[in-house]
Amino acid sequence: MRKALLIVALLLTFAPTFLVAGKRDFQSGKLISVTEDERLAEGTSYRWAIFTVQVADLVYTARGERVRRHSGDIGKGLIVGDPVQVTIDGENLILVKPDGKELKTKIIKRARAQ
Repeated sequence: MRKALLIVALLLTFAPTFLVAGKRDFQSGKLISVTEDERLAEGTSYRWAIFTVQVADLVYTARGERVRRHSGDIGKGLIVGDPVQVTIDGENLILVKPDGKELKTKIIKRARAQ
């Protein structure tokens, strides 16, 4: 009985932390481009999706997941020129895909919009 009460007390103590951690503050941005970058490492060619997004007066360029040969749509359903919901989480740019799922990318460049 004591063990069960301890578990319930711990859950109630840490529940607000877990609930707040899952919420992100998304902003509206514009997808400027989706391209791919190719690099050669030890004789093997690797390709990554590159996303460029403008949020307010900043333009972020971010590297997405690795693109496999004949993988289809590297933009994951995102359409260049359309508005997109994004958030910045440290060095990551998180985009919301049309299906509502999040796409986590690594920021590789920040620049002021011209």
